[in-house]
Amino acid sequence: MLCPKCHQPLADGEEQYICCANASLQWRCTQCAKVSEGFAFPYGLCPHCGGKLEVLDARRIDEAAALEGIRMAFEIELGGRAFYQRAAADSSEPALRTLFGRFALMEGEHMETLSLRYHADVPTPSTAFKVELAAIFAGIENRPQDPANLFRIAIGLEKRAAEFFTERSGQAAPGSAEQQLYRELAAEEREHADILATEYERWRSGKPGLFSSDLLGSVAPQSTGQAALTMNAAAVVLGNHDPQRTALCCGSENVSHGALRNRVARTASVWRARGLAPGDRVAIKLADGYDWVSAFLGTIWAGGVAVAVNPRIPAAEWQYILDEAGFSIILAESHDDTPSPWRERVMLLDEWRREVATATPVAAESMDEEASAFWCHSSGTSGKPKAVVHAHRFARQIEQVLHEALGVRADDRLFASSKLFFSYPQTNSLFAGLKLGATVILEPQWPTAASVAATVAAQRPTVLLSVPSLYRNLLHEGLAPGIAQAGVRLCVSAGEALPASLRDEWRKQTGLSIANGYGASETLILVMLSQGDAQGLSPSPGVDIRPLSEVAEGVPTRICIRAPTLALGYLDRPQAQAEHFRSGAFCPSDLFARDAAGVWHFAGREDSLVKIHGRWVNLVELEERLCAHVPGITEAAAVCVPDSDGVDAVAFFFVARDAAAASAALRACADALPPYQQPRWMYPVPSLPRTATGKLLRRKLQDLHRTQ
Repeated sequence: MLCPKCHQPLADGEEQYICCANASLQWRCTQCAKVSEGFAFPYGLCPHCGGKLEVLDARRIDEAAALEGIRMAFEIELGGRAFYQRAAADSSEPALRTLFGRFALMEGEHMETLSLRYHADVPTPSTAFKVELAAIFAGIENRPQDPANLFRIAIGLEKRAAEFFTERSGQAAPGSAEQQLYRELAAEEREHADILATEYERWRSGKPGLFSSDLLGSVAPQSTGQAALTMNAAAVVLGNHDPQRTALCCGSENVSHGALRNRVARTASVWRARGLAPGDRVAIKLADGYDWVSAFLGTIWAGGVAVAVNPRIPAAEWQYILDEAGFSIILAESHDDTPSPWRERVMLLDEWRREVATATPVAAESMDEEASAFWCHSSGTSGKPKAVVHAHRFARQIEQVLHEALGVRADDRLFASSKLFFSYPQTNSLFAGLKLGATVILEPQWPTAASVAATVAAQRPTVLLSVPSLYRNLLHEGLAPGIAQAGVRLCVSAGEALPASLRDEWRKQTGLSIANGYGASETLILVMLSQGDAQGLSPSPGVDIRPLSEVAEGVPTRICIRAPTLALGYLDRPQAQAEHFRSGAFCPSDLFARDAAGVWHFAGREDSLVKIHGRWVNLVELEERLCAHVPGITEAAAVCVPDSDGVDAVAFFFVARDAAAASAALRACADALPPYQQPRWMYPVPSLPRTATGKLLRRKLQDLHRTQ
């Protein structure tokens, strides 16, 4: 069942709920007069100066009785998490960093609960949060650099929060979901206050704390009573190939397998010299290239946890990741876009290069195969990006699909158009290619159809891995034929659904089929493949696919995926963990239908299968059907939105060279559809909103519709 307002899935049996989607307001500070926009701010105070915020347009406030209570709950959790994160970052004592880091994660769990229950994104963190704001809320005098004072503020915060949630539970309707939620939150806040009080007394008496040193609580290996298997994923990926063979090509720079392995070992030496311990996190915030690969694999080689970061990441997302991660080191070309206290942990690229050049190589750190090796962030098509935690064991079979199903060999040259912070190219080109002993081509600049075509012409890859939107742009800019002429023999697509019309036009213009794959950040490898025959998707070698629940043939359902490269889980997302990681399998939100031959067909996400006039409409199929009959459209997307009477209907957004002609053709095509499938609105747009990895952001289109 979907929420009729925002179309997010509802929990089974959730009949009474409050939807806070799109409840963002504009607020003006009564002190500095600056205007801020958002759903909630820490303690309801100005993120710039700490003054009181007042809403600019009170008429926009939702009339739901519990909305203000939900907003205030977010304000408290935001303030508590910001305080704990800042206290952990500022503390010079490892025990306090661990303690406050743990409590920051607990506040994050509370916000996840609120976000899922009330369909509101976790608000963007404040880059200018001041610890004294937490002290004011807690009713404690703020004395900087006083660890005991940090404890007193933290205990005061938890007690105030417990009082608030207790009060709200008393005001909520008896037996309601809100009353139950507030009671649970109040009980947890009281428990936190008790834990902090105990920790405070242990700290004052010089006793060790009760928490482990694992700040982020990554998924721990489960004890089986047998000796743990050890390995190092970076060493396995690099292997023992001919040291003279070319491993990486980046512009005019060619790097051999031997030189790469040596530089990775020297990078690990630099990290260790800077105090990196096993399990510590290193952010790699660089453009693709030799430096990126050396730093990333060097972190894993040293026993650290490598985290790739989009070098163009928006400030709010970067702040969110910084708050969540607690990086020991951040490798970047500049520290200008990294706020304090993390700015002091930035190592600039030039300095890193100098240290690596003179470092002595070290042996790879032997790690439990279930220990964290790296994180990759989900693309965040809804809400904030989730950190997906992968273990060292991912490297054992990382090349199996590429080799066995797609026939990639050591003499191939691989080029992925997407950037390495995206798990699709990171896994299926870089990791798998290096392990096979192939040559991996890297391109530092941001991908466009022209830049990809130029790289293919210059570097002459034999395997091209890209996404449907890029293949589409190559076609429409007349660059597709040159891809085959440059020697590409295999094209692979993933990241989003590959439309049949795009696949057919690519074959027509290039003579090449596109192998269509389905994968996820949580699985790394492409767990299902179609070899361009339009017959649907079949499980990849080494992968088991089963329906989450048995349904009739052709009925869309979620699936369970078992793969050797499956992630340990999500960082600090217990509810998402429980929803998507079940009994050793990953269960994505995407829907698939199985035909009589047992082949799977993509049926969209849970939010793309909607009910219009009592009938189910698959928005993905509707997009493909309309685009197939209107050649002038380059890309399109449909979303479900309510009309002025609150009745759901379809809005269709499209990109076309001749918008007027395309609109007329679309309307004629739509009129031939059953009434419940016909779009109510059609909007020509210059481009569709996508993530940095190319995935469509349907929720942005819903927001755009509201402004029309």
